[in-house]
Amino acid sequence: MTKRSIAARRRRLGLAPIVALTVAAMLLPVEAMAQDRPRSLLDMLFGGPPRARPSYRVYEEPPPRRIIRKAPRKRAPAEASAPRRSPSRAATGAAAATAAATAAAAASTPAVEKSETARNVLVIGDFMAGSLGKGLEAAFADNRDIRVTTRVDGSSGLVRDDHRDWPATIGTMIDETKPAAVVVMLGANDRQAIRAPDGALPLRGQEWAEAYEGRAKALAEAIRAKKVPFLWVGMPAFQSDRATEDMVYLNDLFRTVALMSGGEYVDVWSGFTDANGGFVTSGPDTAGQTVRLRNSDGITLTGAGQEKLAFYVEKPVTKVLGLNVEDFVASLADQQLSAKDLPTAVDAALATSAPPVSFADPRLDGGDQLLGGPKDAAGGQGSPREKLVREGIATAAVSGRADQFSWTGRDNAVSPITHDNAIVFRGTTSLEELRLHSPEAEPKAAPAPAAPAPSKAGTPDTSAVN
Repeated sequence: MTKRSIAARRRRLGLAPIVALTVAAMLLPVEAMAQDRPRSLLDMLFGGPPRARPSYRVYEEPPPRRIIRKAPRKRAPAEASAPRRSPSRAATGAAAATAAATAAAAASTPAVEKSETARNVLVIGDFMAGSLGKGLEAAFADNRDIRVTTRVDGSSGLVRDDHRDWPATIGTMIDETKPAAVVVMLGANDRQAIRAPDGALPLRGQEWAEAYEGRAKALAEAIRAKKVPFLWVGMPAFQSDRATEDMVYLNDLFRTVALMSGGEYVDVWSGFTDANGGFVTSGPDTAGQTVRLRNSDGITLTGAGQEKLAFYVEKPVTKVLGLNVEDFVASLADQQLSAKDLPTAVDAALATSAPPVSFADPRLDGGDQLLGGPKDAAGGQGSPREKLVREGIATAAVSGRADQFSWTGRDNAVSPITHDNAIVFRGTTSLEELRLHSPEAEPKAAPAPAAPAPSKAGTPDTSAVN
């Protein structure tokens, strides 16, 4: 191989990479265009060449992250001096401060001081009775003559007398509190068997019912032995259907025992059920607004539920205590009205009022007595109604009143005889006027004397003159 051929071969080898790169650069846009070309109908029917995925990816640099710096908050001197706490502790402290402020505001509100002769109402029972006691305390908070004392055991009932024996302990409790009335509410914890020497008595069985009714009667008799009136409040419905059935059974038993023992039964079932008697979580409160009455457990009461429960018991308690409207007005004392609320002497002197008169009052039609009563000793004529019914005499119409049916502006329906009273103006005329103006009523003129006939000889006839 000559030197010239070797040099030419080297030149060809040096140009080969450059040519290859040039061809690849020229074919790359064509391939990209083929990949971006939309598929035609033939491609969809018969299939087209597979599209190769690009072997490269373009990475773009993300924009720089913006950092916003907040200006430091200026704290008060007291806050700056206080140590910095974690967020959870700060939230807890804020909640505690809010609760303390609320309690301070409630404490600052002056409560009505109970009078020395205030009558005490003792509330006993289970946890439902505790809710009732809170509601009654709020209901009678502004009443100076009623004080509410709550003595409840949340886990008690009439079944577990080993935990709390209410018939045995109620006497001592009455001696301590000296109540004017006792309110009983229990039964929520009594959905269980009763322990007996021979074994457990199943719930709502015949033996269970007799034993439970005996314990309820023992409690009622222990209260009546202290000569204190009592009210037995029924249980509301629960979310569980089985529990609601048990409460219906117990309420029937409580009603029977309370009425047989000389007490009073208060039914609160309709206040916590719908129109069909089913359990409701929310319902109208004492103001008629829809609120939540029961908690999520379907048993306990919310604050609004406690107020509604007390609403059903408030009036029976007032009735048992013998309080009336005058006692409530006296209990308001003089702090309810101020001098600016009373009318001045000038306004009272200028005030005019008339006593109301009933539509059935006989004075409206002129009579002073009812029909069938004794007549006036002076010989009175009676009321207009009596004249019309018994004597047939109608009351004279008053001019301008709705019962005056006159056709003209005068007193009589038919106008008198006048020449100027035309029918088109007054509405009618009399028969006399019609007869006077009729042709038959006009006087007839006397016939004129006939002229004497001339004589045949031309001389006048003198026979008529003679």
